[in-house]
Amino acid sequence: MKRKVLGVFFTAMCLCAAPVMSYAEAQDTETTEAAEAVGEDAEASETEAASEETGTDQASATELSDNLYDFQIKIGDKVYQFPMYYEEFAAQDWTLGKNEDPEMGVSTNSYGSISFYKGDDRISVDVINLGINEVPVNQCLVAGIDINANYDFDAGSTPVELPGGIIMGKSSLEDIKAAYGDPSDTYEGDLYTQYTYSKDYYEEIRLSVYKDDNTLKEIDLRNYVEPEGFDKGSVSDEVPEIVSSYTAPTELRDDILAPQVEYCGDLYSLPAPVSAFLANGWELQDVADDAYVAGRDLEFVDMMKNNQSVHFSVYNFTQNATSIENCFVRDLEIGSYDSEALTLKLSGGYTLGAKKADLIAAAEAKGYEYAEDGDYLNIYKTADTKIDNRAQFWFNKDEDPDTVASVEYLNEILPE
Repeated sequence: MKRKVLGVFFTAMCLCAAPVMSYAEAQDTETTEAAEAVGEDAEASETEAASEETGTDQASATELSDNLYDFQIKIGDKVYQFPMYYEEFAAQDWTLGKNEDPEMGVSTNSYGSISFYKGDDRISVDVINLGINEVPVNQCLVAGIDINANYDFDAGSTPVELPGGIIMGKSSLEDIKAAYGDPSDTYEGDLYTQYTYSKDYYEEIRLSVYKDDNTLKEIDLRNYVEPEGFDKGSVSDEVPEIVSSYTAPTELRDDILAPQVEYCGDLYSLPAPVSAFLANGWELQDVADDAYVAGRDLEFVDMMKNNQSVHFSVYNFTQNATSIENCFVRDLEIGSYDSEALTLKLSGGYTLGAKKADLIAAAEAKGYEYAEDGDYLNIYKTADTKIDNRAQFWFNKDEDPDTVASVEYLNEILPE
């Protein structure tokens, strides 16, 4: 099975009333550590054939697997294997909650939680977009499920079973350990004990056994892995309007945080499309002709001009996949350690060699905030805009603690 790599840029989409969470925030530290420690052992114990069973015929199986890490669950007389396609899940007589919107767009590499009903039973499922373009909820994968017999689900009338004969409302902690062995992580709460079995990041099953009767009452299963043969979508050759409407500036301004900068002798207004750099003589290095960046994603590329190679971070501001040329450079940096051929001048004329006192005076004249952090001076308009737009200066304390030794300018705000 091919895996979708989920990194620090994996974001979460809030669907209906589901809380927004990032990939990094969505799991606690203990579970993360357990996943790292146990994931390799669990995965090594699986055969390649077992891994490939997590495919696209998710609702057609009638027999429940014996392998917990096949990520199957039996609800009533139906066996579900995750991830599965939304339409396949909905076809099993589940009704989308009335407050949910099946046409709501989900950004690439984003996920959220939505509710489904069957009679009086309610479940929560994770929908995820692993494609390269924004798609509606009803074209996403259903990659996880949360069933809670304490709330809105009658496990007595609708049996729920996991591999190894573990049954919601009947199985105990001892039964679970006998079936699956020691968990990757254990959480002891006031009302319940939760066992987590983790194969890898976001490939896990959490089982909550309540202490009042020592029975399994909640199952939270998730498998955010790209199915075999998954169609990521296609890349449009259309140039986005935000790219075609870009106009290079003709001069610098007097505002130190203005988006107009001079880089290697050419003027840009950041964010600036890669195509603007190419028009000024930069050339992409080792980039395939069909290379693309998924919607709202970024990539790192090398560009060269006059024998100077620079590593750029480029971002796709659109919801759909596009070529590298249509992505944007949002930050530029040079230092005294770089070649003299690489130059960066901010609006106001500030560059290498500027004095700290002059920079602070420029910030104060505009009413901007600034902060010194060790050898760095950061200037930004407000604390709220610090992440999106700032100028950062580094001072080499071993040579001259008052003279700028590196300049970085960042602006992630597109003009309106």
